[in-house]
Amino acid sequence: MALSQTQALLARLFTDARLRRAFFQAPQETARGFGLSDSEAAALAALDRREVEDFARSLLGKRALDARKALPLTAKALGPAFDALLFEAIEGPPAPERHRADAAALATLLAERGASPAWIVDLARYEMAFVAAARPGALLLLRRFSFPVDEIAGALLAGTPVEARPRARTGLWLRAPWGRLHWRLL
Repeated sequence: MALSQTQALLARLFTDARLRRAFFQAPQETARGFGLSDSEAAALAALDRREVEDFARSLLGKRALDARKALPLTAKALGPAFDALLFEAIEGPPAPERHRADAAALATLLAERGASPAWIVDLARYEMAFVAAARPGALLLLRRFSFPVDEIAGALLAGTPVEARPRARTGLWLRAPWGRLHWRLL
């Protein structure tokens, strides 16, 4: 069996929901698409769908935990909807820098959908600004927000209801040459 092709297919099966659906609809055809022979494809066609789905869900759970670390306040605000929205946003295989990419995909999905409450989009963008500012080489970041994200974050941290009305804020993140991050909302 061609080990590298088999490993590539298995890795994609466990991380790519679209490929998993295609594989279980036409397993041998999908396996041959990865360069496997007919006999190798037939062997992989015997995979137990439930076991593959269970393992894929466990990997998604890990990705959700990592995304929660990048977007803790967004996760708190979204509550149980966080995981469902994240899984929808990251349906494909993991991107390079998966932790940041998954969080960014969720922030993008929220913006594209015009999520409710409206301030949740700004909150996700606010948290993503910290993620972007923490990247090596990031020196200066500027973001405009339609809502007072600092007040929203404060309410979420205090566990009080968020009552935010649109009020523009500008965020500035600056990394000093010695590596310390400074940020301010204006």
